[in-house]
Amino acid sequence: MTIPQPAPVPAWDEGNHLLGGGPAQLSTKLTDTPFGQMLAMTVRTTSATVTVFLAGPDAKTWAAQLTRDSALMSGAGLVVANGVVPKAKGGDGS
Repeated sequence: MTIPQPAPVPAWDEGNHLLGGGPAQLSTKLTDTPFGQMLAMTVRTTSATVTVFLAGPDAKTWAAQLTRDSALMSGAGLVVANGVVPKAKGGDGS
């Protein structure tokens, strides 16, 4: 017998009409917390500001996912993680 798995959660709330393309700013800062050193990462957009505190392994996981996903982008995109600048793919997949 196979146990059904829940459907994956969408990457964004498709019902939120405030979400869309526009300017965004990413800022990061290492900070000491009661739980040890964390990377504070803040994303600011015209409709929201979100800050997360990431431990070292989590920060590396997030950086790897951003790098991996940016490599799949068909248009201009840039993610710098660990000093590596991935090459964006052109519209023809190259």
